[in-house]
Amino acid sequence: MTTLRRISSSITPRQLEVLGFLARREQWSVGEVASGLGVSSAAATKAVARLERKGLVSRTIDVMDRRCVNVRLTRAGSDAVR
Repeated sequence: MTTLRRISSSITPRQLEVLGFLARREQWSVGEVASGLGVSSAAATKAVARLERKGLVSRTIDVMDRRCVNVRLTRAGSDAVR
């Protein structure tokens, strides 16, 4: 079994929804993800953290505002969305 198939089989419907949302543009803040999906910031943070552990997204601290965390799909995350 390939790595992508293994990852795809372990993605929940909610995580797939987050991945689909993230695929709309290159980078989002966690707050934008929460707002766009209609969930709390805590719920968005948990979903993003789980996806990061699976290697599907990456999180970085915004250089202009260190309180803001930006999220983007990794190559594996883009492949999972397709």
